[in-house]
Amino acid sequence: MTSDTIAPATPPVRRVAPPSEPYRPSSVGERVFDVRSGRWAAFMGWEQGLAFLRPLNGGIEWDTEARWISNTEQ
Repeated sequence: MTSDTIAPATPPVRRVAPPSEPYRPSSVGERVFDVRSGRWAAFMGWEQGLAFLRPLNGGIEWDTEARWISNTEQ
């Protein structure tokens, strides 16, 4: 048994630039693209400058800085 079978590694962070004009979602459940992780997500809310996102099909929420949010895939 390896440590990856106990706790899988987090997905790698993509080496991309943030969008030139970050998108600011306004409603919970709105579909957004997290440029840094390369994943589409549902916007869940803001807290201390971070956007909280959840996979579209449900799952564990993650946070990202507002500058990494877009409404189109990068």
